[in-house]
Amino acid sequence: MTELDRSRARYDGALAATIEGIANRIRQRGVELSLANGDRLDGRTCLVTGANRGLGLAVAHDLAKRGGTLVLACRSGLDETVAAIQKSAKRPELVTGVKLDLGDLESVEETMVDLQGRGVKIDVTILNAGIVPREARRTRDGFDESFQVNFLANVLFSRRLLELDLVGSSPTIDLKPRIVVVSSESHRSSPTVDWPSFGTFRPWGMRQAVEQYGYGKLLLQLYTQELSRRLENLIAVHSLCPGAVRTDIGREAPSWAKPLLDVTMRAFFQSPEHAAVPVVYLAASRAIESETGIYLHARQRKAPSEAATDPGSGRRIWDEAERLLSDAGHAVGE
Repeated sequence: MTELDRSRARYDGALAATIEGIANRIRQRGVELSLANGDRLDGRTCLVTGANRGLGLAVAHDLAKRGGTLVLACRSGLDETVAAIQKSAKRPELVTGVKLDLGDLESVEETMVDLQGRGVKIDVTILNAGIVPREARRTRDGFDESFQVNFLANVLFSRRLLELDLVGSSPTIDLKPRIVVVSSESHRSSPTVDWPSFGTFRPWGMRQAVEQYGYGKLLLQLYTQELSRRLENLIAVHSLCPGAVRTDIGREAPSWAKPLLDVTMRAFFQSPEHAAVPVVYLAASRAIESETGIYLHARQRKAPSEAATDPGSGRRIWDEAERLLSDAGHAVGE
């Protein structure tokens, strides 16, 4: 069995993915990242997607405690989320929200126009939102929902941030802007990119759910690496897999599997608050100010897969994403 086959076998199905998540959690015990007292975000505006639950909610609480001005981008529960995060902030008025549905590209456009109208300048962008659907579903834009939410909508979101000049550090703080992408180790076990049919909707079922999630994360990681190369001297771009986290991302698991999954998560998976630490590290640590392109697996640095770091594939996914967005009526780069 090749190394790729062994990697793919680890994530072949929800049960295997759960077992591997437990193993990874055990291997990470005792590993710590160091966030200094000075790693604060006073005067910095931070945007978090998927901030209404799980990891995103925990990250938002931590950023607020560090003095950040928060923009919470959520598909649902926006008012309740803003109210909850305001309790962690010394200045509740610095916490606001904006509606965002990555399953609708027009919603992404509306969000960016909203932010532009507010005169917002984002210092730290955390692309956290993601889904694990139990089957293929076609979005109103014509794409597979997993493909769009986990990859393509993030491309549109980040490109509009740049094109509408929404990214910029505070003039009183000598720090580069940062983009932090929540990825997954499952990108290592993804099928190879099928370039001839890239973005084409194809039906798939529950048995392929984890595989399709990994595929979306491979595409996202490829794009993240390319974005890091293109913005090297302007904006720091980092990514990470937070490890096994007790969230409801598996809420579409079959009913027979949910009791076992719930027990397993409570017993072995880390809390969202614990999993938020590496995300906040990449967002706030002054020790990495001169770096870009960092990838963390939980609390350890490592390299993404070779498939995710290939420069040729990075250039191609940049071009292919532009083509798909243009065909869908959301041209970028013009």
